[in-house]
Amino acid sequence: MAVAFCEILTGCLSLSLAYGIYWIWQKHRKCAQPEGITEDCHHICILKTQVIKCEISHYRLFPKKHRFNYSYLSIGIPVRSPSSNWFLSVDIIPWWKRGWLHVSAEDHLYRGRDGKTLSENIDAYLKTQGLDPIRFPYIYLLTSARFLNYVFKPASFWYLYEPDFRLSYVIAEVNNTFGERRMYLFPASRSPGVFRQSSTKDFHVSPFNSRKGSYTVSTSNPADGDGIQVTTTLLSSKGHPKLVARWWSIAPALDPSSLSTFQSFLFLLCWGWTVLVTYIRIVSQAIWLAQVAKLKIWYRPEPRESAVPRRPAAGEVFIATILIRYLQYLFDLAPSKYELFTSCPKTSITGQPCACEYGPLELRIVESNLTVIVLRIHTPQFYRQLITYAKLSEFLSYTLLHPHEENHTARSDDAHSLIAVIQDLESTANRQTISAHRHTVVYRVIKAIYSYLRCVQPLRGSYPNPGSPAMRLGTVPQEHSNTVLATGEPCFLDNFVFNKCNLMLQMRYILVTLGLQGRTWVMGIIGGE
Repeated sequence: MAVAFCEILTGCLSLSLAYGIYWIWQKHRKCAQPEGITEDCHHICILKTQVIKCEISHYRLFPKKHRFNYSYLSIGIPVRSPSSNWFLSVDIIPWWKRGWLHVSAEDHLYRGRDGKTLSENIDAYLKTQGLDPIRFPYIYLLTSARFLNYVFKPASFWYLYEPDFRLSYVIAEVNNTFGERRMYLFPASRSPGVFRQSSTKDFHVSPFNSRKGSYTVSTSNPADGDGIQVTTTLLSSKGHPKLVARWWSIAPALDPSSLSTFQSFLFLLCWGWTVLVTYIRIVSQAIWLAQVAKLKIWYRPEPRESAVPRRPAAGEVFIATILIRYLQYLFDLAPSKYELFTSCPKTSITGQPCACEYGPLELRIVESNLTVIVLRIHTPQFYRQLITYAKLSEFLSYTLLHPHEENHTARSDDAHSLIAVIQDLESTANRQTISAHRHTVVYRVIKAIYSYLRCVQPLRGSYPNPGSPAMRLGTVPQEHSNTVLATGEPCFLDNFVFNKCNLMLQMRYILVTLGLQGRTWVMGIIGGE
């Protein structure tokens, strides 16, 4: 009885505490407006760093209607002159100086590889679009902040102003749940009023929509000082509205420097948790739509070159270094015929290559006749698939020549010539004699376990089957691919590492390969990554 009474008492106290926190949050969330301030006047200032309480809603119109909305803590930042304190900090600063809420350049655009500040990064992006950053002395960023070093940002908006505070461009920075990103640059019209522009959809955001269709984006001008109002409408390929997403402010913007210590902690208690559950809320709604509403699902396609791929895992970075070693080994066999150069289209602010950390890896092959062939490895998935193929030429044939671009993890300006060069080098390598090595019993046991656990079935892309709902349901005929099929033999990198690399590198390769293989299997259960 005593134990039962204690459990009941504990439960009552927990419920009371939860209700108290909920009551405080509701009171703080729906606080009374000061006199003279209307519901739509939220004192947004593009020259101040501000915290903005917002709501986001999703309204799906077809094939089945579905609506949900959630609280969303937003941050408004004057990119050219942001301010920071212990409550909210902006840009890359030492971790001990960061605020409870933090906005980093690494979370935007090209993941911070163009500089340490938001201003440096947006300037670099504008140059890639043929725009002069000097034209825009005022840039306002509407985004979300990290809380407890975590954040998921479905979208961020950059507002670019000329010296007379006239809105000139809007950049919509869209993220999906797979860690990929796409930036859309919209020019503003000369006429006053709500900004409204359209763009073709070419980025996978929702598993319930293909990459076909278009977006219509409308937004209020933050420089007007009113509330935040952003509406994005997804149109089908036939022009029918499918989904309407809204992002709007629900209270006057707050200046972090004006908050007392008590007000700051109360705010974090009431709103900090909303940052932590944004991803969970979106995924839970997706599970409901898939399992209950039974909506058709499109698998994740590989992003196009217009998109920013996800960050590579540590294992994928390691496999990239092994691939470069292997290629250098091949090209050293025929130095008079070919020459290899490895580079990244962009470098970090320190001048160091960023291929393995941020950007795509680029390989340049120069033949004896000075013909240059370029291979651009665009997504980290390239390395996941690479370690399951018996020959590099077989894998390149698949990923470069597959008729469905949704499976392309790399690009080449002359895929057929590139594959021919690799096949020529592989033939030369096969004629090389391999010296026998004497190994201990422990090594042979580890190698045997690795061979048993190692997957030798080639890992392929999801399209057309099972990626497309129509292919899974069998409503359209199967397409026949002319790409070379892998044989299911041991991976060429296995042979290279075990015959040409030292023991420490071999052990690390075993751990990394099995780790990536296991991670791919686990993530495949929940839709991949």
